[in-house]
Amino acid sequence: METVLKQRLVGAVVLVALAVIFVPMILDGFGRKDQSALEIEIPVAPKFSFESSLPDPGSLDTLPESEKSKNPGASQEPSEASPEEVQVSKAETPVPEVVESAADHIEPSPSLSAWVVQVAAFSEQGKALALQGKLSAGDYPVFTEKFEKEGKVLYRVKAGPELKRENADKLRTRIEKDHGIKGAFVVQHP
Repeated sequence: METVLKQRLVGAVVLVALAVIFVPMILDGFGRKDQSALEIEIPVAPKFSFESSLPDPGSLDTLPESEKSKNPGASQEPSEASPEEVQVSKAETPVPEVVESAADHIEPSPSLSAWVVQVAAFSEQGKALALQGKLSAGDYPVFTEKFEKEGKVLYRVKAGPELKRENADKLRTRIEKDHGIKGAFVVQHP
């Protein structure tokens, strides 16, 4: 009986040793993908381009009379422009616009506010629009805002808006670095 007991004890020790070696290998999850990690493909941000909403001068002769009367500034006769000139006029960049100051019309709401970078303020609209064009050519979201201060009309060139202040600070740093403009600062918008 003693030999049978020894064999059983040796068999039990061998089974325990095998369990100690192989059970951790099975339970560690080797070969499985992490369940908490998601693979998401983020699309590239779209680029927006703006085209003129004016009709092509050569297409005015094909418009019905009702449409021609809606466009009083357009010539009733087709233009004598060559096709190359027409293509050039379509490819031109849009003219920057000036918006009225929202601060005059809207009360700021903390739940609906964002942040913008005030790049500069000018007393001449042409200078403001020139800077706006330069920044928008560099793919910055930029607009010009008209406002009055102490009886003077001024034009603020602003970049943004951004929902987070940190993003607006980064935008300010990029503008200063790329264009050498100093003195830009972040303000709440509107």
